Amino acid sequence: MKIHFFNRQFIAERISIEKVFSVIQLQLREKGFIVKIINNPFPLSQMFKAMWFFKKNQGDINHITGDIHWAAIFLNNNKTVLTIHDNVSADSYNSWWKKQMYLLIWIYLPVWKLKYITVISQKTKDEILKYCPNAENKIRVIPNPLTFGLFKREVVEKSAEETNLLLVGTRSNKNIERVLQASKNLKCHITIVGELSDEQTKLIAESSAKFSLKKFISDQELEQLYQISDILCFPSLYEGFGMPIIEAQAAGCTVITSDVEPMKSVAGNAALLVDPLDKDDIENKLGLLINDLNLRRELVQKGFANAKRFLPEEITQKYINLYKEIADGAGIID
Repeated sequence: MKIHFFNRQFIAERISIEKVFSVIQLQLREKGFIVKIINNPFPLSQMFKAMWFFKKNQGDINHITGDIHWAAIFLNNNKTVLTIHDNVSADSYNSWWKKQMYLLIWIYLPVWKLKYITVISQKTKDEILKYCPNAENKIRVIPNPLTFGLFKREVVEKSAEETNLLLVGTRSNKNIERVLQASKNLKCHITIVGELSDEQTKLIAESSAKFSLKKFISDQELEQLYQISDILCFPSLYEGFGMPIIEAQAAGCTVITSDVEPMKSVAGNAALLVDPLDKDDIENKLGLLINDLNLRRELVQKGFANAKRFLPEEITQKYINLYKEIADGAGIID
């Protein structure tokens, strides 16, 4: 079976979707599937040219990996699956007309045309059903896989000054301003991954903590950061999934995350949950984890077990089952 993966135009600083599916593609190849990756060679202004390009490069199964949902419009609806990661862009438009145009091309038409849609969380499914309530039976939830291996380590007692706190991502939805306010009086070591805003820089200057800043890092460097960090603080305001949660758990790092979907479902019972809008709640939970070694050990063990739900072979098998269903429906002979 030939599976063609259709990717958005490559941008080096924006490869989260490609990173997730590269793991799945490796698993598929190991299981004997023929995988071809087709990157969109055209800018958004040449959308129709891109649609025609994709139409001429179809495989036995076509899988649109995300972002370029409109690619579905010219593809065979009987053998095409679209993965939708989130719907955050729909709420980013101030103009009513621009929002309606986005919804038409990115949501309404692709979801109406295709028979097979996957989403990475129940949260995303609920968002799509808000606009397309009749699509319930064609949407199924297949979560993201781990892109790092499991890494067991011993949780050792540390002083507050020796505790390593990790913040991954600095965009507005990551909510690190509240984390910086909550940790203002903590004398731990905080590592921030991402580019800082002026407001974030000001908050760092007012803090008692020690800081390390990692603006651009490789996947290998990020994996190492998880392995040496004691706590990931991830009280995000909005996610389609929340990859840092399971990445940290797989690396034996304790997790604090938001008591909202999809973060709390992804974290399972293996994280401290906070109200992301409550600075005091974040501060209290940080203090609790820093000072309670037994709680950290308990959450690390639960986190390691939870991360196994997202092993690449587990997630890939869900896609294989779907591909076989599509192939049977389209009369494709394996």
